[in-house]
Amino acid sequence: MMQSRSKHIALVLFGGTGQRFGSPYPKQFADLGKEPMFVVTLNRFSASDAVDEIYVVVEPSTVETCRDLILSRQIKKIKAIIKGGSTRQESARFGLEFLAKLNTRPDDLVLIADGDRPNVSPKLILDNFLTAYEVGSAVTAIPVTDSVLYEEQGKACKYFDRSKVYLAQTPQTFRFKTILKAHRKFAKVPVTDDASLLTMMHRKVPVVLGSKENLKITTPEDVETYLKLTTKKEDPS
Repeated sequence: MMQSRSKHIALVLFGGTGQRFGSPYPKQFADLGKEPMFVVTLNRFSASDAVDEIYVVVEPSTVETCRDLILSRQIKKIKAIIKGGSTRQESARFGLEFLAKLNTRPDDLVLIADGDRPNVSPKLILDNFLTAYEVGSAVTAIPVTDSVLYEEQGKACKYFDRSKVYLAQTPQTFRFKTILKAHRKFAKVPVTDDASLLTMMHRKVPVVLGSKENLKITTPEDVETYLKLTTKKEDPS
């Protein structure tokens, strides 16, 4: 573990109402076998020695349900539940502004994670903090294996060198002062992840190699994939 006085904060985002998931309830409450996804994901970060504190950003209507789950499961390191916004970007910014009100130090490290990646590994969490500690930021990503093209009006116009193309994942980790500044500066510019904000400030973000096992759950079929993946790990035979 790095010798650092910086606090290591996990900001975990849970949003949505379940519409895209095709469920009458938000997908963070989807059953992942033994526990809802909300609990599974938070337990991953709580169990990591690299994480000092966890702040959870949730859809406002789910605050009480989330609080009850945290208390009943006795999930450690949770410091606050924060009401999210109408988009992922807004929810992340709300979480960062909450940290600012707590006088979070400029050089504290903030890991931002999507709560719908419940299979995040301890190594991936640690690698994010180690990289951000060394160079200020980190983005988890995996290389593409297929050809990548750009199309206009249904026609392929350009192919990209796939050896240089990656798919972004979370977690993504930053010095607090850097990511707060980026979110404030580009609050009105729609983006789908946090590292992209730094590239808009002409900063290069080091890549931490992710994994296909760091699965994002978007549909009920993804839940089945997750269950097969984790069952296989528990029972190698």
